[in-house]
Amino acid sequence: AGIIARIRVENFMCHSNLSIDFVDNVNFITGQNGSGKSAILTALCIAFGIRARGTQRATSLKDFIKTGCSYALVIVEMKNEGCDSYKPERYGKMIIIERRITATASTTALKDEHGMNFFPYFFVSAKKEDLHDIIDHFNIDVENPCVIMSQDKSREFLHSGNDKEKFKFFYKATLLQHVSELLDANIGNIESCKVYLKANEETFRPYEQKLNKLDLEIRRAEKVDEMAQEVTNLRKKLAWSQVYDIDRKIEKAAGCAEKLRERIPVCQERIDAHKAILGEKRDAHSRKNTSISDLISRNDRAKEAEKKLYQDLTEVTQEKVQLEETLRSKVATLERKRGKKRSLEMHVREMKEKFEENTQVSSFGVWLSCDVLKVVQVEENERVEALRALENEIDLQKGERRSKSPIFLYQIEDRRGKVSDLNGYIRRLQNQQRNRLHAFGGEDVIKLLRSIENHENSFTRPPIGPIGAHVALAGDDTWALAVEVAVGRLLNAFVVTNHQDMLALRRLARNCNYTNLPIIIYNFEHPLLNLPPRMLPNPDLITVMSVLQSENHIVKNVLVDHGSVERQVLVENYQEGVRVVFNTRAPNVKEAFTRSGEKMFMRAGGQTTLPKDRNIRGGRLEAGIEQRITEAESDLSRVVEELRLLESQKRSAEASLQDLRRHLEKSRRANAEISQSISRKELRLRDLKFQAEQAASATMPNTEELETEILVLQSSHAWKLIYIFLNQDTEAEARKLERVIEDLRNSTKDDAEALRKAADELQALQEEADEAANAVAHFTKIMKDRVLPELQIAEEELKRLQSEREENAQKASQICPGEEVERLGGVSDSTVKLNASLERLMDQVSREERHITPVDELQRKKSKLEKKVFKKKHLHVDLKQRIEAIDNVYASRRSKFEHNTAYLSRQLRWRFNDHLKRKGFSGRVKIDYEAKTLKLEVQMPQDASNSAVKDTRALSGGERSFSTLCFALALHEMTESPFRAMDEFDVFMDAISRRISLETVVDFAIQEGSQWIFITPNDISSVKDHPKIKKQQMSAPR
Repeated sequence: AGIIARIRVENFMCHSNLSIDFVDNVNFITGQNGSGKSAILTALCIAFGIRARGTQRATSLKDFIKTGCSYALVIVEMKNEGCDSYKPERYGKMIIIERRITATASTTALKDEHGMNFFPYFFVSAKKEDLHDIIDHFNIDVENPCVIMSQDKSREFLHSGNDKEKFKFFYKATLLQHVSELLDANIGNIESCKVYLKANEETFRPYEQKLNKLDLEIRRAEKVDEMAQEVTNLRKKLAWSQVYDIDRKIEKAAGCAEKLRERIPVCQERIDAHKAILGEKRDAHSRKNTSISDLISRNDRAKEAEKKLYQDLTEVTQEKVQLEETLRSKVATLERKRGKKRSLEMHVREMKEKFEENTQVSSFGVWLSCDVLKVVQVEENERVEALRALENEIDLQKGERRSKSPIFLYQIEDRRGKVSDLNGYIRRLQNQQRNRLHAFGGEDVIKLLRSIENHENSFTRPPIGPIGAHVALAGDDTWALAVEVAVGRLLNAFVVTNHQDMLALRRLARNCNYTNLPIIIYNFEHPLLNLPPRMLPNPDLITVMSVLQSENHIVKNVLVDHGSVERQVLVENYQEGVRVVFNTRAPNVKEAFTRSGEKMFMRAGGQTTLPKDRNIRGGRLEAGIEQRITEAESDLSRVVEELRLLESQKRSAEASLQDLRRHLEKSRRANAEISQSISRKELRLRDLKFQAEQAASATMPNTEELETEILVLQSSHAWKLIYIFLNQDTEAEARKLERVIEDLRNSTKDDAEALRKAADELQALQEEADEAANAVAHFTKIMKDRVLPELQIAEEELKRLQSEREENAQKASQICPGEEVERLGGVSDSTVKLNASLERLMDQVSREERHITPVDELQRKKSKLEKKVFKKKHLHVDLKQRIEAIDNVYASRRSKFEHNTAYLSRQLRWRFNDHLKRKGFSGRVKIDYEAKTLKLEVQMPQDASNSAVKDTRALSGGERSFSTLCFALALHEMTESPFRAMDEFDVFMDAISRRISLETVVDFAIQEGSQWIFITPNDISSVKDHPKIKKQQMSAPR
C-alpha cells in the first residue's frame, strides 16, 4: 500500500498530456535535458499538497500551468492493498488524488478506485485534512530529501561544502528535526506553566509583606532595649576614645619612622651598585675605542691594496684587448689562406680524377656490362613472381573491399568533423591576427571595451582587462602551450577596484551579451608585490612568472595572488616533472607544467598528472600566429586530402580490380622493353672498350708545385694557436686579479660592518655610563634632601604623642577602667563620631518608646496570618510537584531523543562506510549536534598518504557524486516510506563511478522492497534487465 501506480498530468509545465505507469520496485526515467523528466517529481509533490515555493520551480501554483492554457491537472493513482491499507472499505484498492490548478485557485479531490471513470458518483472527499490523514498513515513526506530528492536538492548537496547544510540534510531526512520541534514545543508549554507558578508565587507577597512587617515591629520592640544598653556602652567608649585616637596616631608615626630608617641602606646599596656599573662601562668604553682605531687603520690599508689591484687589472685588460685584436686579424688572414688551400687541393684532385677516369674507363665498362646483365636477369624473375602475386591479390582484395566499406564510412565522418573543427580554429586565429583581443573573448570583448570607454564615468577607476591583452611571453614561444594551461582561465578576466565597479562592469557585459565574464576585485593602490626568496622555488627552476612580462604592476599582482604564477614551474618533459614534483618535492612548488601541456601536482599526499585538454590547441600568447595558421591550414589540407582519398577509395572499390588486371598487362609489355634495353647496353659496352684502349697511353700530370704551396699555407695555422695561448694566459691572469679584488672587497665589507657595530656598541656604552652617573647623583640627592630630614621630624612627633597619651588615660580611668572598654571591643571610631552616634541613639530611643506596640499582641497577629499563608502554599506546592513530574518526563524523553540521535549517528556511519566499500573507498561521518555540523571524510584507495579528504569539494566530480550517493543511501536505510524518488543522482560522475552507482542503487532498491523512481539524463544501458526494473524513455524536447 502507498505505492504510486500512475501519474497523469494535463497542461502541467512543459507537458500537454502525459501519463506514466510505474512498477512496484525500480523505475528508471531517462531522456534529454528539457524533455520534462523533473516535471514528473514536481507533479508528485504538488499532488501531495506541497507549496509552490517548496518545489523550488515556481513562486505560485499558477506558474505550473502551461503557457497558453487555462488550467493544469495532476492525477496520482496510489495502491491501497495489503494489511496496511488506508480505509479500504471507503477507497477500495486504489486511492486517486486529483489536484486541479487554475489562475485563481486550486482544488484537491480524493476518489476511490473507480473515480477516474465515474467522477460524479465515486467522489470521496475534497478536504485537505483527509489528504493529510493519508499522508500521515503512509508516512509520506515529500519535503524529506530521502523521500524525494529533486534535481535542485541533489545539486545543492553536491556543491555544498558547508557542514551545517549537510547536518540540516541529515536532520530533516531522519525526522530528528520533527521530533526536536515537538520537544521544543513541549518545553515551551512547561515553561508557560512555570511562569504561571511564578505568577502564583507573587500572590504570596502581600501576606509575606504583612508577616515581615509584624516581624519588623517585633524586632523594633526588642531593639529598643538593645539601644538603651548601647547608650551606656557608648558613654564608656566616648570617655576612652581620645586615648585610642592617640594610640592610632602613635602607631602610624612609628611605622613612618621605621620605613624611613629602612630606606637608608636601600639608597646606599643602589648608590654603590651604580658606582660599580659606572666604573665597568668606562673601562669597556676605553677598550672599545682602541678596537675601533685598529679597524679604521686596517680598513685604510685594504682600500689602498684594492686601488693598486684595480690598476693591475686595468693593465691586464688592455693587454688582453690588444691580443684579441691581433688574434682577430690573424684569424681573418688564416681564413683567406684556407680558402686558397681548398682551391688548390680541389685543382689537384680534379687533375688526378681526370687522369684516372681516362685510364680506368675500360675496366669500368666491363664491370658495368656484367652488372647490367645480372640486373636484367633479376628483374625478369621478379616480374614473373609479381604476375603470380597479382593474380592472387585480385581474389583477396574482392573480399577486402566489401569488409572495408563500413570502415570507410566511419573514417569519412571522422574526417568531416575534423574539417569543421579546423575551419573554426583557423577563423579564430585569423580574427586574432587582425585584432589580438579576439583571443580573449572574441567580438564580445571588443564590444565591451567600447562600452567601457563610453561609460568611463560609471567607474571609480577604469577596469583593466582582459588580462591576456596586458601580458606577453618573454623570449620565444617555447612555453606558450604550458602557460596557456597554467593561467589560461585568468587571461579573459577583468580587474576592478571595488564591488561597485564590478556591478557596473557586469551590467555593461550583459548589455553587450557577454555572459560569464570573469571579474576580479583587487585594490589598485597596492604596490608591486616584492616576494622574498624564501617564498619562491629554487632559482634554477623556470616559473610561469619568469616567462611572463607586463608593464602593469596590478596585472602582475593579480597573477601572483589569484594564479600563484610564482609557484608554478615549467619543465621540459614528463620525466623532469616527476623529478621536481614527486621525487625531490621541491619547496614552494605548487604545480608543474610540461611543454606539451601536461599538469602535475600533489594532492593529499597523492601524485596526480592531468593530460592536456584536447580543446586547447596552442597558447593564445604566442607571437607566431601566422605560423599557427599555416600549420592549421596544412592540417586542414591534409585532412581534406584524406577525406578526398577515402571517398575516392569508397567509390573505386570495385574498379580497383580492373586496374590490377591492366597493371598486369603493363608489366608484360615492360618485359619486352627490358630485352630491347639489354641489346642497346651491349653495343654501348663495345664503344667503351674502344675508348679505354685509346686513353691508356696518357701520362700522369705534375702536381708537386701545387702540393708545396699547400704545405706552406698549412704552416700559417701555428701562428693562430700561439695567439690563442697568449690570450688564454691573459684571461687567466685577469680572472685571478678579479678574484683577489672580490676577496679583498668582501673582507673590506666585513671590516666595515664590524666598524659599524663597534661604533654602535661604543655609543651604547657611553649612554649606559651616563645613565649610571645620573643614577648615583639621583640617589645621593634623595638620601640627603628627603630621607634623613623626614626621619628626624617623625621621631620628634612620636615623642610628643606618647606624652599626650599618658595624660588622657588618667582622665578616662575616672569613668570606667580600660579593661571594661576592651571587653566591649575597644574603640574603633573617633571621638566626634562617637559623640554624634550617642546623641542620635538617644533621640531614637525616646521616639521609639512613644510608638511601640506590645510584643504579645504582635505575636498573636503573626500566628493567625501564618496559618492562612500555609494553606495557600500547600496548594501551590502540589501544583509545583505536578509540573516537576511533567518536567521529569520531558527530561526522560529528551534523554531518549539524545540516545536515539547517537544511535542514528553510529548507524549512519556504518552504512555509509559499507556503501563506500563497493568502490574500494572508506570513510567516516562525524556529527556534532551542539554545533549542528556533519563532516564527511573519504579515503581513496590510491591515496598513499592514508589521509582522508575532509572536504567533499576537494574530491573530483565523480568521487563527490558517488560519496553523496552513498550518504543518501545510508539515510534511505534509516527512513521508511512507501516510495522514493531521486532526480539526477549521478550528476558529475565519470563512467566507472556511474556504473558502480547504478549497480549500488539498483541492488539497494531491490533489497529494500519499496518503490524507487530514478530520473537521469545519462545512459543506463549498463543496468541489467530484471523483472522488478522498468525503464522508460522520455520524448526529446521539441
